[in-house]
Amino acid sequence: MASFRFKMLGGALIGLLVLVAVLALLMRLYETPPPPAAESGPTGPAEVRAAPAGETPTVAARVSRSKGQSDWPFFFRAGDTLSRMSDGTALGVVVRLERAYSFPDGSAGPAYVVRSADQREIAFDADELERSARIEAIRELGRPAAGKPSR
Repeated sequence: MASFRFKMLGGALIGLLVLVAVLALLMRLYETPPPPAAESGPTGPAEVRAAPAGETPTVAARVSRSKGQSDWPFFFRAGDTLSRMSDGTALGVVVRLERAYSFPDGSAGPAYVVRSADQREIAFDADELERSARIEAIRELGRPAAGKPSR
């Protein structure tokens, strides 16, 4: 009989522990403040020039982490073909990486210069492009083969 009582007590304790964990998780979700809303202001000419043809520019919801950084670790390389993650539209090929690009809005920071299909070169903020684009194809020209040291 004693073992049955211990089993019931253990089951009740485990049930209470699960209940407390679920309630703590739910309270944590409700206590988290909503993300700050994007400022609703007129879009600047820099965003209009940076948007590919046929698309409307959007106001960035997050502040760029790359602006003002001189040692930004670039994710994409020159020669990578990029597309937008949200809808899969082709952005173009990365032509070069700029460590200190002066954007039209007066800020400076690392940027990717991308050549689109219509041969226009557009500069994108490094952080914003890395969050919103993906690699479609990697051009292997100019890169050393794996296993061979380059000297």
